[in-house]
Amino acid sequence: MSFEPPAGAQVWLRRALWGILSLVVIVGAAIAGALLGYNQHATKPVTVRELVTPAFQGVSRMRILALGMDQVSGNTDTIIVATVDFEKKAVYALSIPRDTRADIPGHRTFKVNAAYAWGGLETARRTVENLLGVTIDRVVLVRLDGFKRIVDLLGGVEIDVEKNMHYVDRKQRLYIHLRKGYRLLDGEKALQYVRFRHDPLGDLGRIHRQQKFLKALASKMFQWQEIDKLPELTRQIMEQIETDMTTREVLHLARFGKELPPERIFMGVLPGQPQDINGLSYYIPDETRVMHALDEIEQSALSQTTSEGGNQTP
Repeated sequence: MSFEPPAGAQVWLRRALWGILSLVVIVGAAIAGALLGYNQHATKPVTVRELVTPAFQGVSRMRILALGMDQVSGNTDTIIVATVDFEKKAVYALSIPRDTRADIPGHRTFKVNAAYAWGGLETARRTVENLLGVTIDRVVLVRLDGFKRIVDLLGGVEIDVEKNMHYVDRKQRLYIHLRKGYRLLDGEKALQYVRFRHDPLGDLGRIHRQQKFLKALASKMFQWQEIDKLPELTRQIMEQIETDMTTREVLHLARFGKELPPERIFMGVLPGQPQDINGLSYYIPDETRVMHALDEIEQSALSQTTSEGGNQTP
């Protein structure tokens, strides 16, 4: 039985994953640029072979837990388990709703998005592994609100602001004032752009803007020529992610993500339903299907590809 999310949810999930993949591409570009700039003065330069040698030789697929963190609350409000298939050039991604009820090792049963705030990457990994009954190979956490200094180092990022955006929340020290139009945003204005969500689309609109901003940021990164600022830029970028991946693995995954067409990302949502427990709103996983949720996405992708193009494999 398929559990394909509705069209709107599929767009939301794909934008969320593409936002994270875009960031990996940015990080990869920054690392590569910094290494190449470093080679101008290094006594032992990094060789081209070291840069291009695949990091996952002999590995046909790996499973990555991708987390997007809200730096105000400290919770991970985007949680995606992505099976990256290097041979078939595809990604099978399962979105876990942030209110999913889960056992958090060393703590208690609560919402899954609290796992990182309570115990860091390893606790988040173990929580999701126990929830799905799978092994997670790598974890990457993205702090999307931390790009203010990066944007300023780049000299600003050009964005077509789709409408006037005004919102004030003194408690959160949030002051958003943006005018509609194509304009160059400095770090402060860029931060306002990616945080705005106070319209009918809510979080969906914010995710769309974050994805749009990351693509513009990646484009600016690849065009950037100020080699002398690369070490500082790389340091600032690396401060916005937390991962157990090596530099070579980040570079390889960045290259894979940059070349991956959107139609090769197959999405699904953890099966379950909302429920109130002791006055709190939870998402309760379907126990009969949760252990097969990732497999169902791949099988759905296989059926979809076969029906569209004969006896093909995704």
